Amino acid sequence: MLVAAFGILYVSFSRAGLDEVTNDERYDRLRKISISYVDLRSGQKICYRLPESRTLPNSPWYFLKRIRDNFWISFSKNPIDKIRIVELMADKKVYESILMYENSEIDQFFWKEAMDEAKVKIDLARELINNLGQKGPEEDQLRKKINEAEDFINYMTEQMNLDNKIVRCHE
Repeated sequence: MLVAAFGILYVSFSRAGLDEVTNDERYDRLRKISISYVDLRSGQKICYRLPESRTLPNSPWYFLKRIRDNFWISFSKNPIDKIRIVELMADKKVYESILMYENSEIDQFFWKEAMDEAKVKIDLARELINNLGQKGPEEDQLRKKINEAEDFINYMTEQMNLDNKIVRCHE
């Protein structure tokens, strides 16, 4: 009985958190970490903004975060908000991967797995936007954001595989 009560409480908190995160993502209040990367098409240096992430996959509590993230995706009824949440989750995975990559005490398996999960999330976001069928400025902006996120993930994966330093925009 106690487990069921905690389960219900956890789902309730997850739903409440989703509303706040959706609103914050819509108005770009979550992305506080700026990482420099080179756009391979234009050759320009760009600052890509990532959301913070405090719990990493090597934490024993990470499973709760993973459950919450899946709830957020499942509970998102508005298709545009769902795409935003999926893309946000991809970017959180990238930041987790960067944090683990920069910590030499964490096995590289963890950052590689997080980066693979980020790619899966971006693929899901692309699939969701392609299935949307709507064309408009908001959808075009999301498509652009998904493309940029994919470029960033590919660039970061390459840099990390080459054992290069990840450069913050302020450095």
